[in-house]
Amino acid sequence: MEKKRDYFKIVVSIIFSLAVLGAFGYVIWKGEPDPTHEYLCYGAICASFLLSLIFIKKCSKKILITTALALNVAADYFLVFDKTIPNAQTIGLSIFCAVQFVYMIYSLVLNKGNGIRVINVGTRVALCLGVYLIMPMYFELGWLEMVALFYIINFFVNLVCFALHMKTEWVLFLGYFLFFLCDICIGFVYGGIELFGLTGTKFAEILMTYDLAFYFYVPGILIISLSSVFAKKDK
Repeated sequence: MEKKRDYFKIVVSIIFSLAVLGAFGYVIWKGEPDPTHEYLCYGAICASFLLSLIFIKKCSKKILITTALALNVAADYFLVFDKTIPNAQTIGLSIFCAVQFVYMIYSLVLNKGNGIRVINVGTRVALCLGVYLIMPMYFELGWLEMVALFYIINFFVNLVCFALHMKTEWVLFLGYFLFFLCDICIGFVYGGIELFGLTGTKFAEILMTYDLAFYFYVPGILIISLSSVFAKKDK
């Protein structure tokens, strides 16, 4: 019976992966922007969440990743799929902050001692306070930019935590790393290039010419979903 369940899980994962990568490949192959592209991209993110949801069990890792993917779906609705909603960008970014909060809880689950958990949370607080106190001395930052910096700090700390547990979390780390690269690209395109004085550089030209964020995002979310599907039960 257990083997049949494993085969079923593998078959369903392959079907969903082919569907997501098919949509991803089609958008890349078409090249030029098309009204259907956003629907395909959003559908790929929704499919990745659904794959994780199908195999959710009473396991903290599965529940947390599936919750994070559900928040991804909600955030993308405001940031990508429907930009006509008032304050859609702010709402979407706020939901993405909630995504990182869920992954922070996941990192605390991975930490096996209270001491390392204190270091985990303390590092985030120290870095966020440092950015809040120091960055305004050198750059003009609005509320949205400051929240974005807090977001990427917690994103990076989560990434480091997953890297430290690479032996058991390598699939999650790979997907999360692609997700991280996606948000780095978005950050540079929407203000980072001007903020850090990179206008006119080859790096800025590549970012503005190619949709690198999309190339990283869809595969990253799919891999994160697969890490949930094949996650082992909590001991």
